[in-house]
Amino acid sequence: MAVKKILGWGECTGTNTVDNNTVVRHADIVENSASLSVEEGSEQEANIEGGKAEGRKQNPDKYIIEYDRRIGDENEVTLGFVEDAGDIAIIPKNIGAVYAELKNVSRKITLKQNTTDGLVAHYYYKTKGSTDSNGNLDDVDIKKHTADNMEYTAVSSSSEGYSNKNPKEEGWFIKNGNSYIHSWDTAPQNGTTYYALTEVVSG
Repeated sequence: MAVKKILGWGECTGTNTVDNNTVVRHADIVENSASLSVEEGSEQEANIEGGKAEGRKQNPDKYIIEYDRRIGDENEVTLGFVEDAGDIAIIPKNIGAVYAELKNVSRKITLKQNTTDGLVAHYYYKTKGSTDSNGNLDDVDIKKHTADNMEYTAVSSSSEGYSNKNPKEEGWFIKNGNSYIHSWDTAPQNGTTYYALTEVVSG
């Protein structure tokens, strides 16, 4: 089955929502390593007696998100394959760029090493080709990252586990004048308000 790259991202954040209580954010994705591809569904031909073609059916397309993260040690990640890994979203830094969310994905993490980035964890997420009652894919959402569908929400310093969080790894932002920039703090700083970039849920 053919796999075609659709788009790539430079600076971006990955958010893996495993369940309602577990959200993993990667704000340290290697620049230009993130991409979205599609694995085109194979076409099948239904035959009747005598071998004559009765009709054609195409299996659903499956979408793939991949990216790399620099790590210091393999113990920082859980290698291998996970069948049900939740949802994955790639949110680009720049307003106006396209972002993508894949739902109910499988995940595979492998290691590689190169002279530029050192030890790298490669993340591979893939949808299962889920469709609705009309046969339309319902496990992929691709749209423009705009101020209308995303918002910066202040992170509560009284939330559970706040003092043990790493703002850089969480993908949190700090306000700089009228704009927001990624925080490079590795622990919450007194007097600093952090913001998480979240999708606005309509309805």
